Amino acid sequence: MDNKILKSLTTNKRQVNIELLRIISMILVLLSHSTWNAKYFNIDMVHTDLLTSVGVLEVYGWIFVCVPCFVVISGYFGIHWKWKGLFNYLFQIGFWGGMIYLITWCLGLHDFHPLAFIKNMTCFLSGVNWFFYAYFGLYMFAPVLNAFIEKVNEKQMMWMTLAFFAFQTAFGWILKQGEFYYGLTFTSLIGWYLLGAWLKKSSWKGFHLKPWQNMAVFLGVGQLCVLIALAAAFMGIDKGTYSYISPLQVVQTAYLFLFCRSLTVTRDEKIITFFASSAFAGLLAHSWEGAELYGMGMSWVSSNLPVPFVFAMIYICLFFAAACCLDKVRLWCWKSVSKICFK
Repeated sequence: MDNKILKSLTTNKRQVNIELLRIISMILVLLSHSTWNAKYFNIDMVHTDLLTSVGVLEVYGWIFVCVPCFVVISGYFGIHWKWKGLFNYLFQIGFWGGMIYLITWCLGLHDFHPLAFIKNMTCFLSGVNWFFYAYFGLYMFAPVLNAFIEKVNEKQMMWMTLAFFAFQTAFGWILKQGEFYYGLTFTSLIGWYLLGAWLKKSSWKGFHLKPWQNMAVFLGVGQLCVLIALAAAFMGIDKGTYSYISPLQVVQTAYLFLFCRSLTVTRDEKIITFFASSAFAGLLAHSWEGAELYGMGMSWVSSNLPVPFVFAMIYICLFFAAACCLDKVRLWCWKSVSKICFK
């Protein structure tokens, strides 16, 4: 199956619910990178525009689970290391790097320079997105993690995962030390991978709730983040609760995943699978020069249409759908290449 690195699922009913989470996560990634969200929250906003402050914080309460959920899915099902899978991952990034360059060139956003085109396609020379490098590191390290996960029991898995996030919270979120600070590293992805494995192993009843209970925890923690951020801002404390390494976002990520896992999807399975199999394209399509293209569309929507957030979400969904459709070209190309290289 294509997209094995970011998609190790089959298409049966039991797993379509997790496929749905891939789509939700990527739409949240696009929302987090939108110019509608350009009004980044700061402590002065609560005094000048309280309503906007609450609105921005509410959105923040959704978007910081986007990337972690992708990696939690990988940890839940496990990354199965293969040369074909590794080259599939690199091929995806290189293919989209080249395609985005050609699309934006055809639209007149820049001149054509052969070296720039080649740089886009050789992904690890372009330095375009931290996630490309971090996930590559996770993929290379996966056999070691899998060996540990398979050997330990449920209790050991729990303590290892909690110890990791406790360390990350202390040195990253609280003390802001080194690479832990923003959570945009290979190291942080290891934590999310371990969380996914723990959720699979755990028999704790708190991880086996009904869908509405899981969603209630997710939304409840999100509202707690809003209240804490507002209270801190009113006290003049510039310490947000929104971060990939915030312990509250760890809880939110776990329960959004558990919400989708607890769902029973009986309709639109083919549609969900169609988009989920190319969900990574949503990130790739607005990288490189695609970021400018995506931003131009979002800026126009935000400036020219009423109720900007509603139309921004429509634009995001359309952009994601277009990226997934274009990705089918990549899938066809990879199928041909893999037949030659991996007989």
